[in-house]
Amino acid sequence: MKPARLLVLALALSVGIIAAACGGSDTNTTPATSSAAATSTATPAEPVNITLSYDWPTVDFMAVPIVVADEKGYFAANGVNVEMIFPPDPASATKILATGDSNLGLITTSDMAFAVKSNLPVISIGNYTTGNNWGLFTKPGVTIGLDTLKGKKISTYGDSWTNAMLPFVLKAAGLTDKDVEQVVVDWDLPLLLNGKIDIATNTTNFLIPGVKDETGKNPEWILARDNGAPNTPVWVYAGNKDWLAKNPAAAKGFLAAIAQATEWAGANPDEAATLYEKAYSDNGYSHEYNVIGWKETFIFMKNNDGSLLTQSDEQWTQLGDALKSIGQLDTVAEPSAYYTNEYLPTK
Repeated sequence: MKPARLLVLALALSVGIIAAACGGSDTNTTPATSSAAATSTATPAEPVNITLSYDWPTVDFMAVPIVVADEKGYFAANGVNVEMIFPPDPASATKILATGDSNLGLITTSDMAFAVKSNLPVISIGNYTTGNNWGLFTKPGVTIGLDTLKGKKISTYGDSWTNAMLPFVLKAAGLTDKDVEQVVVDWDLPLLLNGKIDIATNTTNFLIPGVKDETGKNPEWILARDNGAPNTPVWVYAGNKDWLAKNPAAAKGFLAAIAQATEWAGANPDEAATLYEKAYSDNGYSHEYNVIGWKETFIFMKNNDGSLLTQSDEQWTQLGDALKSIGQLDTVAEPSAYYTNEYLPTK
């Protein structure tokens, strides 16, 4: 679902306080301390060290809130020191959190649903985004619709979210997975533009900036939410239950810093992208791509009331019912099994 253009990093590799979702980087391998932490006197106690795992092996602009929380001193001011580790592959992200190899992590909501199904000690503590912007994309000028999908070569990352969303679109088109050719890829953009695949599956915040950066034009697309899939969040911050029980103040401090950083980055996208690029100079993408990508991401980060991070019973019930309808869940648990708003920052 996300790009993985550069070197995939091992789980044990950390980049200090900077979080990485996708894209790629093999620099900054020495754990870093927040630039504000060394001089800040706002928090006299020693900061709590947090290990944060991401849902992708490599880095991209979805790391912006983590970078900003470091560079602007929000983590230090809230009494936490954050170190990032990368999973070796997307399927491992939730397992790392469940085993306690990380304390907090960014995972997809489908991963969270399957963690509950498997009785893993993981719970969602805050939305990263609030809506479903996953879809199917073609090159600029190439028409796409439900009636154009049959027989097409479609990319997939093999991640749980793609596996959950594609069946809805195929069903809406009156097709099954046998009516299309699915190709597992690391990064679909070059394959799409070079005609190696007909259709890319991705989210708007990744594919639109990528195509526009390469061609100067927008791709054509259809969204899963318009074709039977639930309009529920794609990504959430989650925590290991045992760690959360022992470190509630640190969890709240982390989310408070993330909220501050997200608001600031949303209001200052160009500067936020510049901070991200300074932290990851070899991120592999242009400044324009990173700015557009972050803007497209921020669009989906606030609830209707303007709040960040806040989850609802409805979003989890909708997702659970949807996954059950396509046979990926046998039963839907109570919403409280999937999430808590207990650690949200208070104003």
